Amino acid sequence: MIDMRDEELTTQQAADLLNVSRSYLTGLLDKGEVAHAGTGDDRRIKARDVYTYKAERDANRARALDQLIADDADFL
Repeated sequence: MIDMRDEELTTQQAADLLNVSRSYLTGLLDKGEVAHAGTGDDRRIKARDVYTYKAERDANRARALDQLIADDADFL
């Protein structure tokens, strides 16, 4: 059985999974926020790394939202 998380994605495929533009994803790759192989126009990203980044991003967003809700409750 093939583990789809080991599949290599193009930058466009990875950007589509993250629901961001390819240029935004390229910036993340340049900053080292998402692991990848290759350089320039020939970059490949393991699906596993995209899903790891997405899970961390979503968890950070959820924590920030929880904090906003808690802060808002202080004003009520």
